[in-house]
Amino acid sequence: MHTVDRGPEPSGLGSVRRKYTPRWVRHYRDGHGTKPSDSKWRDFHENVSNAFSSLCGYCEEICKGEVDHFRPKSKFPERVYEWDNWVLACHTCNRKKNQHWPSGGYVDPCAKSQRARPESYFHFDTKTGEILPKSELAPGRWRKADRMIADIGLNAYHHLKQRAQWLRLVSEALNAVNDADNEELIEFVASRGTELSSIARAWIQQQGYSYGD
Repeated sequence: MHTVDRGPEPSGLGSVRRKYTPRWVRHYRDGHGTKPSDSKWRDFHENVSNAFSSLCGYCEEICKGEVDHFRPKSKFPERVYEWDNWVLACHTCNRKKNQHWPSGGYVDPCAKSQRARPESYFHFDTKTGEILPKSELAPGRWRKADRMIADIGLNAYHHLKQRAQWLRLVSEALNAVNDADNEELIEFVASRGTELSSIARAWIQQQGYSYGD
């Protein structure tokens, strides 16, 4: 995971929010009526996908993706149509996360403060491909990161395999180009618009290379 700036909310979302949010609140907060059937967030899929560079906000793999409600609809109905509650998620991560919301919540991929950003919570083991909570975290913050990894399945075999394959491709590519082209390749791999950039950045640093932010 890494920090994503969604940018300003899309035009037209405000009117959608005002029209459709009350029925979600009435059902989930007040216990009235049937569950709403609207899903107007899908109309903004392209906006969300562009904000996340077509990368899952959790596993960083490229995907068509779905609009995930970071704070679940059933628990935060007032935020169903809030731009700052939408995350692009691949089908697997979205399905695993579902309506889970532990005490203290999850690490927000779009957190504003430095302390709350994913980079403050996670690091990668480039040998195993695992995403792990940083060992220096306070116990509560460590549990928050660990719970998110477990609930969304961020260390599932297919994710580990994808990360290992990507690092192998990056290594082979760097060995195949001359030094003059290394910098351009490293900048591409480390770019936040490139899939799996977090583990790639960790690997690049271990190899003694540097990149710009």
